[in-house]
This record gives sequence, structure tokens and C-alpha cells, in this order.
Amino acid sequence: MKNHHAHTFRAVAWTVTATALASTLSLGPGHAAEPGCPPAEPQQKPANTCPTPSAKKQAAKKQAADKQAARKQAAKKQAARKQAAEKQAARKQAAEKQAARKQAAEKQAARKQAAKKQAARKQAAKKQSDRRPPGCPPCQTAPRKQAAMKPPAKKPPAQKPSSQRPPTAQRPPAKRPPAKKLPARQLRKDHGWHWEGLYIDAADLRKVNVFLARAKKAERTISPQVRSIARRTKATVVGFDNRLRSPESVKRSVAREMQNNPTETADEALNNIYDSVRYILTWPDATYVKGVQDTTKLLAGWKNENLRWANTWARPRGYKGINTAWRANNSGHPYELQFHTPKSQAAQRRSRPLYEEAHSPRTTSQRRAQLQGQMNRVFATVPCPAGAQLLKGPRRRAVERPV
Repeated sequence: MKNHHAHTFRAVAWTVTATALASTLSLGPGHAAEPGCPPAEPQQKPANTCPTPSAKKQAAKKQAADKQAARKQAAKKQAARKQAAEKQAARKQAAEKQAARKQAAEKQAARKQAAKKQAARKQAAKKQSDRRPPGCPPCQTAPRKQAAMKPPAKKPPAQKPSSQRPPTAQRPPAKRPPAKKLPARQLRKDHGWHWEGLYIDAADLRKVNVFLARAKKAERTISPQVRSIARRTKATVVGFDNRLRSPESVKRSVAREMQNNPTETADEALNNIYDSVRYILTWPDATYVKGVQDTTKLLAGWKNENLRWANTWARPRGYKGINTAWRANNSGHPYELQFHTPKSQAAQRRSRPLYEEAHSPRTTSQRRAQLQGQMNRVFATVPCPAGAQLLKGPRRRAVERPV
């Protein structure tokens, strides 16, 4: 058995060896197949088979070219972004320079305007000093000149020695500092009235005092008519205790009017003051129009002359109400009547401090604009009664009664 198996194994080994030799001789020595390559026809070149070294180089070159093109494109985008940023920065810098120039021009214009106002004030002060009548007591400069001129004229004949003249001539300058120290807002017959840069000389101050006395006397005949109107039209009189305007407020108005208009006299400034005696009448929104119409008819029937009629209900911003001025039939003195609703009167009361600050001589133009904006917001919440914007005053007479 062992010999039979050995003989069979040998026969199989010789058969395999013979087959391998036969295949080697048939293919030839140059046609030995490469490992991993598919078999092909013996006389044809393999197509689309294993990549050659030239194809790998071409793929690498193409990949490098694509990377370089992407880098160039990214560089172009970055350069465009930098250029756009530089342009935007240049525009911003130009806008800032233009704003700075505009601000500087506004400041220069404000300085010029302030200088003009100051020059006008000085000129007005000079005119007021020159306007004083001969009987008016002299101001601070006149006594100094007289004190300096009188001693040399009187003392030489009375005092012969020359050693005593210098001390007597040096005494008048020692009295000058007390004359300069005039407290603000002080009333004197010799020096007039002063308050925060506003000034009224003695002659004009006497006219203002006469005007205030006439207003106080006229109020006694005007108040009964206003109370009668309130009863007939079912109106509410607001602030009746403050019907007479304070003397300091009237003096401020006169001084401010003369300061703003240097050519205006005290008489002309007093003729423009209609609210030395003033009243406020209010009606509900439903009866407001009828109340104003009935009041106007009653005043015209009592021969009160209408001097001013300012209806501001149609304004989109600012004060809301009707302010009128009348000349009393008995005394001939002007007085003011304001027609309001409860809401408009409340808005007026809230905005009164803002109005006082806006009209102060120390308030700047920028602050005045801020105050005006605050007042506009206060009055923006006031509703307008139906038909109030169409109310008009009575016809004025052809010839007005003189004051």
C-alpha cells in the first residue's frame, strides 16, 4: 500500500511539472505575466490598465494648477475687500472733516452774532444814557467828572497854600467804588432798575410805575365783567388771585423789549404789553366752542375793543389754546383773556417753568431748542375740541381808542 501511494504522488508531481514547463515554453520568456495585472492578448498593448508614470505627473500638475488658481482668486478677493474698506474709511474721514468744518463755521457764526448783540447792547446803553432828560439825576460817570472839576475851581481862591491841594484832589476817586456796587434787582430813584443784565433808567422806570398803577386801578372794573361772563357761559375762572401781573415781570418784559430793539422807547414797549391784567376761562371740550362764542358776543356788546386774537388750535406742534387781548370800555386799559379746556390749561401749567427758562437772557440757543421740544411734547397730548380751530375774533373798529 505504501508503494502504491508513493507512486501516485510522484505521478501527480511529474504531471504538474510537465504542465508548467509546457505553458512556459508556449508563452515565451518575454511574456511572463506581471502580478496583479489582468491577462490580455499577447500581441496588443494593454489599454486603460495600470497607470503609467506620465499620467501621474499630469494629474499632479493639474492639481497644483488648480491650487494656484484658487490661491490667486482668494488673493484677488482679499485685495478687493481691502480696497473697499479703504474707500469706506476715506469716505468716513471726509464726512468727519466736513462735519468738523460745518461745526466750526456754526461756532464762528454764533460768535459773530454774539459780538453783534453785545455791540448792540452797548450802543443801546449809550443811547439810554444820552436819552435821559436834563432833570434826571446823573449816573455814575457824571458825579465823577463834577467832583473832579469842582474842587480845582473852588479851592484855589479859598486855600492859598499848594501843599493842601493834592489831598483834596485825591479824595473823589476814593468814593468811586461804592457807586459801582449796585445790587442786582434793586430799585432806586437815582439809578433805575437792574436785573441779570437788564436795565431800565430812572425816567423810563417812572413810566413803568405809572403803567402798573393804572393797571391796578383798571382791574377793579374789569374783574366784575369777567365774573359775570363766567356765570353766564358756565365757565371756570382759573388763577383769579394771579390776575395782576407782578411788577418785576412787567419790568423784565419792558427791559427785554428795549434791549432787543434798541430804537424802541419805553412808551412803545408798554403799549405792547397786553397782559398786565389777565384771566383764564375754561370750558369742557363739548361746550368749549359755544362758550368762546358767547364770551366774544358779550365783550363786544359791552364795547370792549378786541386788540389781539391768537388761535393756535390748528398748529401741529406747540402751544394749544386761544389768547385774546381787549381794551376795557371804562378805563381804556388793555387786558388779556385766555380760553382753554381743562387739558390744555393743565399742559400750560406744566410747561410754564420751561417757558420761563427759555425766555431767560442767560439761556443758550441750544438749551432753548431743547426746552421748546419738551413743551411740544407736553402739548402734543392735548386733544382739539371739534370746531375750535375755526373760531375767529370780532371785527376790529376802524379807529382805536388811545391809551
